[in-house]
Amino acid sequence: MRSRVGQLAVCALLLVCAGAAAWFVPAVTAEERAWHAARPCASGARGNDCLRTLPAVIERTDPRSPKQGGRLYFAGGRPTPRMWVSYDAAEAFEAGDRVRLTVWRGQVMKVAGARYVWHEHVATGGSQAVVAALCALAAGWPGARLLLRARGRRLPEGEAPPSALPFLVPLLGTAVWLLPLCYRHPVSLFGSAATLAWWAVGALVSVALSGWAWRATRIRTPGRSTAPELPADGEVFLPARFLEHTDYNPHGFGTHIVLGAGEPAVTPHAGPGRFAAKRIPVGRLTVRAVRRPRGEEGDLVPRSWHIAELDDVGTPVRLAAAPGDLARILRALSAVRV
Repeated sequence: MRSRVGQLAVCALLLVCAGAAAWFVPAVTAEERAWHAARPCASGARGNDCLRTLPAVIERTDPRSPKQGGRLYFAGGRPTPRMWVSYDAAEAFEAGDRVRLTVWRGQVMKVAGARYVWHEHVATGGSQAVVAALCALAAGWPGARLLLRARGRRLPEGEAPPSALPFLVPLLGTAVWLLPLCYRHPVSLFGSAATLAWWAVGALVSVALSGWAWRATRIRTPGRSTAPELPADGEVFLPARFLEHTDYNPHGFGTHIVLGAGEPAVTPHAGPGRFAAKRIPVGRLTVRAVRRPRGEEGDLVPRSWHIAELDDVGTPVRLAAAPGDLARILRALSAVRV
């Protein structure tokens, strides 16, 4: 319950951040366009929307760090006592350098010297829209986990819900088409036939990927999988794991079970060949139940796998595999035992 509340809070916070970032997109875009449209002030003009150029002398520099940047100090405190710049700029300028400052709307936007020119970073509407879209997409991850928890609310107590990892595919797929759209058309996402076509194609891709993720995370009840017949000749290696240390799975080394011409065996590889294979003592094993993963088992094997509870002459043993593969393995074990 606490985890669900936390995921809900994170999802809501990211959506609020997305909305706040989107709210400022028009203002940031207007500021960006005004800066690019600004021209040098006419002789004698002192307006804030034009570019004023002022001479200055650097008194000293204070490089802090690549992350913090640095500061420039001006002789006589004119036109400003100090200002923050990038670390590279604070390293490049030296005391006594004569520079020219470009001022726009009361802010120094450019410091030009003989050896180095520094420009103030100007936020763009496109980058602001991308931030909003990223926050919205990030909210999709806790949202997907909440969706799967709701989908698995009828699972028996202790059973782990399916992993939400497949939903990363539609989220990343959506990012591929949505982020460039937001960057190029921050205030006109639906303003032309081209953007509408972009939306239509992108939405179809996202819906298709979401449908795939929904199917990939469906809860499959043990016993409903159909197991194909074993090959008439040759061998097949199926991903499967015994979760306990046994004489045929020492220290949990097995990653696959090989079926086919020889006896079923545990192998630490996907074949071909039975190198390092350990024969499964089929006559000792009895199937007690087949179920979905529970509790910490969901961290040991994929949550889409099923687990067979076996009895090895009085010792409980668990065998995990994908539903269809597990049914196939159990069928093969039963056939050998008979």
